[in-house]
Amino acid sequence: MVDGKIIPTISSKNRIDPEKIRSKLLSPNPKRIKYITDILGALSENKITFASVMQLDRKKMRTLAEQGYIKLKHGRYDEARKVFEILCFVDHKNYFHHLALGGAYHKLRKYLDAAFQYTECLKYDPENTNALVNRGEIFLKHKNYKKAAEDFRSAIIIDQEGQDLFSNRARSLVIAIKRSLAREKGKKNVTLPQSPSRRRKIKPKVLMSPKARKKLLK
Repeated sequence: MVDGKIIPTISSKNRIDPEKIRSKLLSPNPKRIKYITDILGALSENKITFASVMQLDRKKMRTLAEQGYIKLKHGRYDEARKVFEILCFVDHKNYFHHLALGGAYHKLRKYLDAAFQYTECLKYDPENTNALVNRGEIFLKHKNYKKAAEDFRSAIIIDQEGQDLFSNRARSLVIAIKRSLAREKGKKNVTLPQSPSRRRKIKPKVLMSPKARKKLLK
């Protein structure tokens, strides 16, 4: 997360009249049942957001996201987590909410939750290098070099000109992976000393027979 400008603009397409929704919910007829069933079905399949159903004020949601980002930027990670958990619930299709929540979890060392949120972010913004590199770092931290390399490679491919901050970080982390693998390989190739039980036992010279001493000196 580089600056506040990455907070997405939330459009307000397909607005529904709240009075119309209220009348449908309160109307005692079969259409009411079908309407509610359709709404719940769409919600359960993640086709629509809770925010769109409840007609939440988009401007207020954007302001809340900006406040959450400021908290995250200034190290108030737990407060930021609470803000973005709410935003992810009410507007789960917004990639930035997942990215910011992942960042808060990451800073709080909740790595599994962070990786999940970065993955959710990538569902709605597949070329988000920030999410790719952050998730790759989590894999790297847990020595899952293959998964980490895949994320870093994806970030590098997205920005082949080397102008993106996160893609450039991916390039440096790939070098770190190679060094770690070389270090581990070096440890495996080190010849360990033989155990004392396998070593050739040699008697002190004073206890050796002249014949045995002559054979040892050859």
